[in-house]
Amino acid sequence: MAAELMDPLAAAFRLDGTNGKAVVLIHGFTGVPAHFRPMGQIFNEAGYTVNVPRLAGHGTNVADRANTSDKEWIESARAAVVDVSDHDRVHLAGLSMGGLISLILARQVGAATVTTVNSPAIVRDKKFYLSPIGQYFVRNVDWQETEAPALDPEMQQYWLPYESFPTRSAADLFTVMRRAMWAARKVEVPSLVIQSKTDETVDPRSGKILAQLLGDNCRLVWLEDSIHCAVLDRERDEITAAMLQLMADS
Repeated sequence: MAAELMDPLAAAFRLDGTNGKAVVLIHGFTGVPAHFRPMGQIFNEAGYTVNVPRLAGHGTNVADRANTSDKEWIESARAAVVDVSDHDRVHLAGLSMGGLISLILARQVGAATVTTVNSPAIVRDKKFYLSPIGQYFVRNVDWQETEAPALDPEMQQYWLPYESFPTRSAADLFTVMRRAMWAARKVEVPSLVIQSKTDETVDPRSGKILAQLLGDNCRLVWLEDSIHCAVLDRERDEITAAMLQLMADS
C-alpha cells in the first residue's frame, strides 16, 4: 500500500504543452514536486510540456524515505524522461540533488540541455560527510530549522518541509554527488549552473566547481540573495528567465 502524501501539492504533476518540447524538473533531497509548481506553470504557458516526478520515498514520511535508495530516486527521474520521450527535445533541470540527478541522466537520455540550481559539490554541514559511517549508528537526523523562510505569501503553500531524514538517505545523497561529479565531465550539451551566494545548505563554491566540470558549454549564473530552495524565493524569476533562454537557444 502506497504511503499517504504529506500534502496534495507533494504529488507528481504533468502539464502538456504545445511546442513539441518538454522539460523535466527534478526536486531535491527531502524535496517535493510542489517546489516546481510556480515555475512549471510559466514554462507550460511558454509552450513546453512540463513533467515533474515525485522521487521514490519523497513527499510522504521519513519511514518511507528509509525504504528507498539513490538508485530508486534516479529511476524515478528516468521514468519521467521516458514519459515525454515522444517530444522533439527534452530538457532536464533540477534543484539541489535534482540537479545532480539531471547531470547523471543527461547523456544517458539524450537531453537537449541540463540545468542545476543550488546543486551541491560541497555541503556546508561537515557532519554530512560522516553519513556513510554514521548511518550504522544514528537512524535519523533532525533538520536544524523547520520554520518556513520569509517567502512571498503566494509561495508559502509550496514550502513543505520534513522535520528529519534517515541518515542512510544522506549516505545515498553522498553517492549521488560522486556520480554527478563524474557525469558532469561527460555532458556535452548546453548547460546552466545557477548558484545562490547566500545558500544556507550548499557551499556556494559548488557553482564554480560544477561549471568547471561542465566546461565551455556551461553558463554560471549567481543569485545574490536566495535561500537553498531558490525556485520559491525572490530571485525565482531570474532562474526562470535564464532557463527559458537556454531552452530557446538549444
